[in-house]
Amino acid sequence: MRKIIAAGCLMMAMSLCVGCSSKKEDSKETTTATTEAKMKVQSKYKVPKITAAKKTDQLAEAQKGETIVTMQVKGYGEMKFKFFMKKAPLAVKNFVTLASNGYFDGQIFHRVINDFMIQGGDPTGTGTGGESIWGEEFKNEVCDELLPLRGALCMANSGADTNGSQFFIVQAKSDTAKKGLEEGTMDFTKKQKQLFLDQGGYPSLTGSYTVFGQMIEGYDVLDKIAACETKDSGSGEQSQPVKKVVIEKMAVSNAK
Repeated sequence: MRKIIAAGCLMMAMSLCVGCSSKKEDSKETTTATTEAKMKVQSKYKVPKITAAKKTDQLAEAQKGETIVTMQVKGYGEMKFKFFMKKAPLAVKNFVTLASNGYFDGQIFHRVINDFMIQGGDPTGTGTGGESIWGEEFKNEVCDELLPLRGALCMANSGADTNGSQFFIVQAKSDTAKKGLEEGTMDFTKKQKQLFLDQGGYPSLTGSYTVFGQMIEGYDVLDKIAACETKDSGSGEQSQPVKKVVIEKMAVSNAK
């Protein structure tokens, strides 16, 4: 099954439930816990200890001791990410475990679209492969507090609840976010709109993809990758890097 995120126009409308009650949030957390309990991590993976931040704040600095991942990209440099374990436990556990077991090492960013996002996590490098640590697809974890802002680390999917190993990093800047807000039909709070205007991002992705991490260092590297020369991917989309963009290594550590 092809794992992609839509690159359509900024006017595309996607539903987002804003301001859910605490009762709904409690129900969601219980469902996530139940879902995870039913899934078994494949024996080939060793699950590392993951330390969550005490408070979920998407754009705050990583707290001391919090789990982070450093992504080394050949010829480009490093990007570092923190995670939202309390809001997206399945996606975080999946990504950090895959990273710590060397799953992503040597893989490429197979899909790159400047002022939108860069996508990787497929061992086949085609956009059609990859699997989760459970060997099966897992559910989306959408939260009003976490948005597809510039630097957001998100799960790529081919529809609701089809997450595997592919991920993307939002690269769109403030001018694109502003255009998206002006041309889009989604309802955002004043605070959410301001976050997009200040940070940048891609508003129309809200609600359809799990945001489970945020870049804390390496925006210059992200922009360099996004600006690489691309060619037709075979689908008519200008998104395949002419020269392979290789993830040399991902290292899991704790913020200091």
